[in-house]
Amino acid sequence: MSVTFYPAGHLGDNDPQVNVNNGNAATLLGLLGHDTDYPGGVEPAPVFLGRVLTALALVDTATDDAHGRPPVHDGRVVYGGRSPGLLAMRLRELHDLAEWVHHRGADVAWG
Repeated sequence: MSVTFYPAGHLGDNDPQVNVNNGNAATLLGLLGHDTDYPGGVEPAPVFLGRVLTALALVDTATDDAHGRPPVHDGRVVYGGRSPGLLAMRLRELHDLAEWVHHRGADVAWG
């Protein structure tokens, strides 16, 4: 399963979107100050952009993104790992998305 961030009401073939797995989405939403229990919502692009800029400034302090996370095996369940720098990379993608959406006067949605 995954969560996609996209321009609300404007999802076309050429519109940007950022798709992440549920685990990374929960981490990103937490960094952005959103509820991690429900991975869906809509927010004005300037507000979302401000959250992304704050998260980018704090990602190295708030997480161990530089080292990533190894996969964890719990019986037959495997929780995927995270490559070093992935959160920062996804936040930069969200930044680009938020700017694109802001210039078009739309909101950022995810779900």
